[in-house]
Amino acid sequence: MIRLHMSAERLVGLRWAVSPVGELAAALVAVSEARTGDPVLRRLRTLLNSGHLPTLAAVTRGYTAYLPELLTPPPRTFLPPVEEQLHAVASTPTSTVSAQFTAFLSGGTARRDRCPWLGESELKRADARVRGRIEVSEHDLRERLAGELHWLWERSMAARWEAVTASFEGFVERQGAVAAREGLGGALAALHSSMCWKEGSLQIASPLDGEVSGDHPFTLVPSVFLTRIGLHAPLDRDGAQLVVPVTASPETKPVMAPVLGATRLAILRGLTEPCTTTALAARHHLTAATVSFHLSRLLAADLVRRERNGRYVHYRRTARARTLLSPAPPAGAPTAPGRPEADSPERPR
Repeated sequence: MIRLHMSAERLVGLRWAVSPVGELAAALVAVSEARTGDPVLRRLRTLLNSGHLPTLAAVTRGYTAYLPELLTPPPRTFLPPVEEQLHAVASTPTSTVSAQFTAFLSGGTARRDRCPWLGESELKRADARVRGRIEVSEHDLRERLAGELHWLWERSMAARWEAVTASFEGFVERQGAVAAREGLGGALAALHSSMCWKEGSLQIASPLDGEVSGDHPFTLVPSVFLTRIGLHAPLDRDGAQLVVPVTASPETKPVMAPVLGATRLAILRGLTEPCTTTALAARHHLTAATVSFHLSRLLAADLVRRERNGRYVHYRRTARARTLLSPAPPAGAPTAPGRPEADSPERPR
């Protein structure tokens, strides 16, 4: 059993975020554990065997329940761009790279210090074939990893990432509703069958035994590739992550998923006339940054459009949004002919 002590400070700082590079790392873990039933994972294994990814291929072959934390950079916002996280990998301090890969390659005390709950079988050294691909200068290693992750992202994840994030957003919205009904402890315990809430701690069923104490918060990160709870850098005050499997497919179509949820629906319904971000923030008691994020998703779904009026940018509904919000006619009621509204497409800005 692994116990995550949940102090008041830790609970207050708990938040959800999506991690594009972290999801790539989750897929690499799935491949290393010989799970390739998913077509994305089969594609990933092919790419790892192509010769274009020597360092990542060595990491997956050497994986023994510990992945260097620079491969799971903490998401600083709810939905960070992949470029931001790749930059975090490429600019990791060389001393940090050295410490993490010493733990990865050498095992023993170096790895136990990072993951004190690991059993003896997870503390072995990596074999010589793995070490040869990784034992280079820390500066070269971090940049090589960032470059290979970028190459892999473009060929395995980029085209479907919008659909994946849409399913993640819907999942997070649902967890908010569960927390409102059941309380935060109940909502956390309901995230996965291996977890339960007991005596002020979140307990994760595991053959290993350990505790994660302290007050630094965790970021909850959804994943479609992990089938179990994952702990990324849980002892790191700035980067502790609890990775939660979600029952979603990377092939989920992003039709209406990005706009589902009470907040976006309220913003959309409130746009009875063109409105600025500042006015919407005041009307809905939200920050301007939060409103901007929701508007970006509504724009992507073609439910709002922007119009510049001097120094101000106004948002208004599209015909698609008005159709969505219109009440359904009674069954059997005749439909009146009419001229469709002419909403010319707006050029991206």
